[in-house]
Amino acid sequence: MNTNSNMLLNNIDFYEIKNKGFSFLDKTLKENGWSLIHNELNWINYTKLGHETSFIDIKILSDKITVSVPIKNSAYQYLTSFKSYYEASEYIEQKLLDFI
Repeated sequence: MNTNSNMLLNNIDFYEIKNKGFSFLDKTLKENGWSLIHNELNWINYTKLGHETSFIDIKILSDKITVSVPIKNSAYQYLTSFKSYYEASEYIEQKLLDFI
């Protein structure tokens, strides 16, 4: 990744998250070194510098919220879904502890 790409990743972090249902989670992820890559109302995506193949992906659909999180020490992701923002946020925060 070149210097311009690094600057872009770091500048995105300063943008306010569009989907306010994940504001607290956004703050927590950024404090732990995750960068906001995709910031839409119905799609939020984070990656961690140096671990670009690991990502956290949140998609808000009409009937559920899908969450994809990295599996520690694996090249795979785990995909699951929830009915509420709270459940999805709690799950992601718990998985974040695996990477701290």
